[in-house]
Amino acid sequence: MRGPVLLLVTVLLLAICAGDLPRFATPEPPSLRSEIADGWQLRSARGLDADGSALSRTDYQPADWHTVASMPATVLQALEDDGTYPNLYYGKNLRDEVPQDLWQQDWWYRTTFDAPAGHTAYHLTFPGINYRAEVWLNGHLVAGDRQVVGMYVEHDLDVSRWIVPGGPNALAVKVVPERALQDVDGVELADSWFDWINWNYLGYQGPGKNPANGNSFVADRNAGIWKPVYLESSGAVAIGASTVTTDLPLPATDSARLTVYSTLRNSGATRTGGVLRATISRPGRAALTVERDVALAPGETREERFTPDDFPDLVLRDPDLWWPYTMGEPKLYDLRIEFVSRGTPVDTRTQRFGVREVTQLRDDDERFPEIGRGGNFYLRVNGRDFLVRGANYTPDLLYDYDPDREDAILSYTRDLGLNMLRLESKIPTEGFVERADELGIPLMVGWMCCNQWEKWAQWDAEDNAVARASVRSQVSMLRSHASAFVWANASDGRPPMPLAGDYHAILRDLHWQNAVVDSVSSYTVDANGERLWDGIHMEGPYTWRPPTYWFSGEYRAARGASAEQGDNEHIPPFASLEKFIPPDRLWPINDDWYFHAGSNTDNEVLRSIQRVITRRYGPSSGAEQFAAKAQLAHYESTRAQFEAYAALGWAGHKMTLYWMLNNHWPSFFGNLFDYYLRPGGAYFGAKKGLRPLTAVFDSYATGDRANVTAVNQTPDEATGMRVRARVYDLAGRIRDDRTSDALTLPPGGAVPALTLPRQARDSRVFFVRCELLDAAGTVVTENVYWQSQRNDDVDPNRDFAFQLNQSSWADMTALNSLPAAPLTVTAQRSVDGAGRDEVTIRLTNPTTRIAFFARAELTATRGGDEILPITYDDNYVTVFPGESVEVRGVVPSPLVTANWVRVTPYDAAAVEVPVTPIEPR
Repeated sequence: MRGPVLLLVTVLLLAICAGDLPRFATPEPPSLRSEIADGWQLRSARGLDADGSALSRTDYQPADWHTVASMPATVLQALEDDGTYPNLYYGKNLRDEVPQDLWQQDWWYRTTFDAPAGHTAYHLTFPGINYRAEVWLNGHLVAGDRQVVGMYVEHDLDVSRWIVPGGPNALAVKVVPERALQDVDGVELADSWFDWINWNYLGYQGPGKNPANGNSFVADRNAGIWKPVYLESSGAVAIGASTVTTDLPLPATDSARLTVYSTLRNSGATRTGGVLRATISRPGRAALTVERDVALAPGETREERFTPDDFPDLVLRDPDLWWPYTMGEPKLYDLRIEFVSRGTPVDTRTQRFGVREVTQLRDDDERFPEIGRGGNFYLRVNGRDFLVRGANYTPDLLYDYDPDREDAILSYTRDLGLNMLRLESKIPTEGFVERADELGIPLMVGWMCCNQWEKWAQWDAEDNAVARASVRSQVSMLRSHASAFVWANASDGRPPMPLAGDYHAILRDLHWQNAVVDSVSSYTVDANGERLWDGIHMEGPYTWRPPTYWFSGEYRAARGASAEQGDNEHIPPFASLEKFIPPDRLWPINDDWYFHAGSNTDNEVLRSIQRVITRRYGPSSGAEQFAAKAQLAHYESTRAQFEAYAALGWAGHKMTLYWMLNNHWPSFFGNLFDYYLRPGGAYFGAKKGLRPLTAVFDSYATGDRANVTAVNQTPDEATGMRVRARVYDLAGRIRDDRTSDALTLPPGGAVPALTLPRQARDSRVFFVRCELLDAAGTVVTENVYWQSQRNDDVDPNRDFAFQLNQSSWADMTALNSLPAAPLTVTAQRSVDGAGRDEVTIRLTNPTTRIAFFARAELTATRGGDEILPITYDDNYVTVFPGESVEVRGVVPSPLVTANWVRVTPYDAAAVEVPVTPIEPR
């Protein structure tokens, strides 16, 4: 019997070896992923005789090519960086100093790179090319411009047959810009700036232009390689996209069921086997590992999964949860996926994920049924209601790739107190999302409104394919990230069937377990005229509104769940204004200003904000005074928007997203801080309105008795709190002083504290000073309001999103003649553990008058510009008679020293003093 048994064993071993040979072979070196970032050059294809086969040779000698300073870079960004078209954001340079036909030319990018030796498979990955491209490597066409198409499609190209392992390689990419013009000759699914730039100056100006819905774009239409390029070097089997889904037994959170998904690809010519291993770890907790044997046929791509039913260790006990930072800590786990051959990992991928569960719901609020029926959208995180107070993010107008700038913007987001960012297309690199994970900032991501992404009737077969591929690419990137909360299939419109059904099918296929909406507006109606919506509205406003607007309860825009509302006419501080408006064009307001405005009626000529400043604060003598008054207006409006959503209660105020967070270029378009990262009135007004614990005054929005409300925007109860409200007249005299009884503030709640009759009627403007005190009598936060004896009244019947129509105006002009109150200023500097300057600025008012709205700025040199980026715990502060206020500033960069501080009260001269170091740097 031994002979037949031995023969059988031998045959079985040979069969195994033949069918799974690589398992017994010498393992390849570990896989590598390297960014191809250096040595890039750029040239227009116009007038260039050489084709891709010549340009993609290592012996090609480029002449008259532009050096790309850093990659990735769009065409126009590269041309600005190398000095061809400098200072594009100044004045009208973006139009007058640049040929406007760059989008009608093709553009070549080329570079050389060394590929590592010893691997079976080599892939080039392009996460972002706009809009289509030919890719050439070492004289060979890898993919044509019918294959590489779509700004938001990730392209993974197998170049194994053409690569030169261990030696130099030449890569050439011919980029074909977006050419189609919506409403003229069709669409291509790139992106649009729509009304974010002024289409009266920038974009298509030819036949068929729609003056009410323009094709706005910069000269290259953002063509180019706008995300990093990677070379993936691996063995025959490579690990692709992976994700972890997490399920909690809500309302309990004492366990979590994890499911790990990972895609494997066999690029080899033989069946290949090994072990797929997943390890999940977190500092302070024991790591867990699951693994299984896998085998892939030649050319096979397959998704593998580890479930808690098969691997009980994937049920975590008492997991560390990921929370939005306003609700808790954003705790992250590490996932390590390995493909192991003969005990050696030959491909490894790592990523981070959070254990959390996002639930979308609708409430029963029907206060304004004309918006839509069925209640407002809202979210729960890990079983708790999530108060969404966010803003809309934008990248740079030229898609300048600057991770340090992204970090500064995300840091500002947290400093403000915002807890969600919406991205309307313009989806950045994965690094941005990873940083949001770490900071605990949830994201709403989806497609752009109004232009090509919602011109469904103009789509052809290619557009339909690109749309589906784009959703797959972006959701595949986002799905593993704890910060990815909401995917929006459209913005203002609502995708038709079968497109909407296909979008949802892709989301299911990719195991998306977060919120999904088909629109973030209620503009679409059904055959019966009923609004179709997912509980999110977009009623605006997009121009300034007085504080009473947000508190009165009369306006449908100021309620529910809003995807965008704010002010499209934002005036930055003068120090920023003079950086992009030429000195001879600063005053009076003219078309150099309009060039940097948005597109909609009134917004395009800054009509509403000019009326606001002139009617409420009086005529201005120049741009500097106009900008100073604007900071007052922006402060009071943004503060009121966020305060009202908190003070009026969760039942009718689920979500407000400010329009917008930041600027895409030096612009008057909506923002909380400008392009130069300078925080102004809007920033510090919003920061006041977003304080975790605060006392809110409603500006007599409902009559001659104002409501003062104690607000708790934290996840914890606050007990023993009191509110003190004092009224001061213009001379600095106290006219009223009252304190509430002790209050208990529930988590995320608001409690009425006081009512305040209209006071100081002999003072045209008076000040209301509200303080929230804890049980020990310590001031937790202070709010100072300036109040006119005359009311603002926005007629509800004439409340149009892009226009401001008031039937009466508050008169704040008395602020322009406040008696002078010179401040004594001191500043002391210490250095934190990260080497950053921390400066305590003390403002003392020795007079009997009020020092109003004083702005502190830290500078490196006397008379210099403010250090940017920068954070202050408060600013634009009011110092009452005989009192002192401390402002604390932090310089994020350890490379910059704060040596001076400049303090400028409203309508008064600046005071500048040196900063005294407490300890040496």
